[in-house]
Amino acid sequence: MKDVASLVDEIITGKGYVLIPEVLNPTQAQEARSLVLQLAEKEKLQGKVLLDDQRERVYGLVYKGEIFELMVQHPIVIAVIEAILGSDVTLGGFSAHILNSGATNMGVHVDYPYWTMKPPFPAYPVMEIQVIWMVEDFTQENGAPVFAPDSQKLCSPPDLVQFSKTGEKVTGKAGSVVISHGLCWHDTSVNSTDQPRVSILGNYAPKYVRPLENPLHDMQQEVLDRASPKLKQLLGYEFKSALYKDVKRIRAGNWND
Repeated sequence: MKDVASLVDEIITGKGYVLIPEVLNPTQAQEARSLVLQLAEKEKLQGKVLLDDQRERVYGLVYKGEIFELMVQHPIVIAVIEAILGSDVTLGGFSAHILNSGATNMGVHVDYPYWTMKPPFPAYPVMEIQVIWMVEDFTQENGAPVFAPDSQKLCSPPDLVQFSKTGEKVTGKAGSVVISHGLCWHDTSVNSTDQPRVSILGNYAPKYVRPLENPLHDMQQEVLDRASPKLKQLLGYEFKSALYKDVKRIRAGNWND
């Protein structure tokens, strides 16, 4: 694995995304995938799963398995994110995306909060970093994500013609992770296999950006009781203390720290 500084440079000034291979071991990846599919079947009966043609979204994963608690605050991932967004980063969302057999492209997009804003989008500060966990092998056939290299530098909505010419599928082994700039144009590809393809998506943002997903969705108190300080911070429970640190910094005249 490259050092954190090199990964950050690639995300900001390079292609706009990096692939870190096999951050989870095969057993962990399989556990996460199996649990997502079990949750989806159960929660569809409860009307909790977002259905979009052949795509499904399962929310509130942080509270639904210790493997997800590990993933959302994995030190390798957090080190890269905090080097870009700062140590007071907040979790904007952590959900599963299931591409069932025959699922087509989702549609080329930038990530939240950029798609709520009018272009041109600000180059600085970076307002979102996305993490895509490959909990199974991502292949050319099963819906691997497509990224347009260097598109984060354009600070603009996607150009579909340009994307069709420059987009590259990002494939990898189970347990690998893609970390990308929220401004980097991307899409899913078609799942032409006969099996569902599962990913887990993390949205991370500075503390002043309102989360994309409800951090209390299906909240379980026992998870909060055992949560690490980092997880509590990601879920927004340390927001006031983070603001207090900012107040002390500003009073000391340290605007650039």
